Parts: sequence; structure tokens; C-alpha cells
Amino acid sequence: MSGTFSLPVASLLYFKFTAFPAPMSRKMPTFAELIHRKEQLLLRLAPVSVRQLEIVRNGDVSLLVQLLGAKQQLMYDFETIERQLEPFKDLLPEQRVWSSEAERRKTGESVDRCAALLEEILRNDNMSIEELATRKDEVEEQLRKTRQGAQIHNGYAKQAKKSGIRHFDKKS
Repeated sequence: MSGTFSLPVASLLYFKFTAFPAPMSRKMPTFAELIHRKEQLLLRLAPVSVRQLEIVRNGDVSLLVQLLGAKQQLMYDFETIERQLEPFKDLLPEQRVWSSEAERRKTGESVDRCAALLEEILRNDNMSIEELATRKDEVEEQLRKTRQGAQIHNGYAKQAKKSGIRHFDKKS
């Protein structure tokens, strides 16, 4: 069969490119499963946000663009999980279906870890944005000074041309 994959290979490819394992059945994931996926994804995003901040601070724009391209897939996966969690948002924990009290407690702990991870990621992303804005302002100021210098130089050059001076004598 040319162009098709066996189920195990397709499952591996699917998992490699998404935050989710390939579905074996069409059943809806439980709240606990979705929270676990969200936590695993945030654990992958957290070091990316740290690296992003390092790259921004080092001013390596090409590396930043590469990192943001890779981060985009993780963000897409995060948005997918958030959409899947939507039906559970208005339910109180006691209204959700739990397989056990241990699952409920474990999921609650995972929710807390997700909140902390998301806070860390957002803090790093905001620092990256602030750093980029600062760098942008610094670059704009440097360009402004360069333009002013060029304008001053051109003004002197025009004045020298009008007065017949061809060369500036640095010794005088």
C-alpha cells in the first residue's frame, strides 16, 4: 500500500506532531485526561518560554523566529485542549464524573500545577515582549542619531562644496 501508514506508525506520527496520542476510540476525553494533557503540554512550553526570553535578551532575531515557529504548534495544541475543556468550565468539581476520589484529588493538584506553569509562561512571554519593545526603542534612537549625523554631515558637505573646499584638513 503505497502512501499509507500502518496504524502504529500513524499513531506515532500523530503523537509526534500533537500533544495528544492518536485516538483508539471516539469516546470523549474526561476532564482528568484533558487536564493531564494540558499539564504535559505546559511542561513542554515552560522551557520554550525561558529559551525565548534568553534569545530575545541576546538579540538573535533569526533564532527567535525559528523558536517561535516551533512554539506555534505547541500553542495550537494548547488552544485545542482549551476548547475541549470548555464543556467542563461551568461545572463544579463535585458535578464532574470521577473514577475515584484519588483521581479527583490528583486532577485538582494537576490543575494547580497548570495554573503555576501558565503563570510562569505568561510572565516570561511578557518579559520577552517588554525586552523586544525596549530593544525596538533603542534601535529607533540609534537610527535617529545616525540620521541626524548623516544630515549634519550632508549639511557640512554642501557648505564645503558651496565655498569651494574639497577636502577637510583634520590637522587644522
